Amino acid sequence: MNRYNYFNNNWVRNMQTNNFVKPNQSLYSPKEAFEKGNLFADLYSQYKNYKPITLKANTEREKMLLELSQIAFAAHELNLYLDVYPNDSSMIALFNDYRDRANQLEKNYEQKYGPLTVDSENQETNYFAWESGSWPWERDFNV
Repeated sequence: MNRYNYFNNNWVRNMQTNNFVKPNQSLYSPKEAFEKGNLFADLYSQYKNYKPITLKANTEREKMLLELSQIAFAAHELNLYLDVYPNDSSMIALFNDYRDRANQLEKNYEQKYGPLTVDSENQETNYFAWESGSWPWERDFNV
């Protein structure tokens, strides 16, 4: 069987083992995927003895932003996967769940702490709302 047929049957090459696997055999949680930089456990290739760090949030704001980042990363990974496999209904459903959750988390964060992007719905039209708060380098992080 040639490579073309493998890809048509939703198989991809695992670069670590050089075997073909189905990417949706196992997925990391959004938290673990964010830390490792890959949602698909079968395709994750650890670099030498590198161990990803576990990110810890110290404040409620940091917790909300970290959770948003993790869920948005998982949705983005699934978006890339669906560019190649647009008919995978289980992944479409999971993508929709992650996308909806990310949108809700972003809305909650922006209602509480202000806009994250210039095109945010919470952005005031007559001034840039993030100018009223402190800049990241002006905050005391107690490091």
